[in-house]
Amino acid sequence: MASTKCLALQLLGAKEKKAEIERQIKALEIKLLDTKEVGTILTPIHNSGGDRTEKGITVGKSREHIWDQSMIDELLEATPQSEWPSFVTQQNTYKIDMRKFKDFAEAQPQNAARWHSAHSIKLGDPKIKKINAEQLEED
Repeated sequence: MASTKCLALQLLGAKEKKAEIERQIKALEIKLLDTKEVGTILTPIHNSGGDRTEKGITVGKSREHIWDQSMIDELLEATPQSEWPSFVTQQNTYKIDMRKFKDFAEAQPQNAARWHSAHSIKLGDPKIKKINAEQLEED
């Protein structure tokens, strides 16, 4: 049976290798994202987020919906909580259910406009999400 010290040293070595591999992966991802070809794949989703696949490479850009909490406070201040729209739940911050909000906005566009002004989208950094080696093309 291996000694505790031996196992601990193996674990440290494995963690160091893992960290080095993660650094290599990040560096290669940055280089790939900086290529003209991948830039062309990213262009259509640059301002909207989402995923896009072309020539075996899937890129993605996350997006996060941001709701202005003070504006939502103002919108809900004069309304009893029992009458709040179904897409609103109260926590430390207001949480908006986007599916329910979209349904509400489609059904009541005249009431949705003021809610739209409290909404924005935060986009994340682009990432390589998947590489299909069989679909890659030679340079």
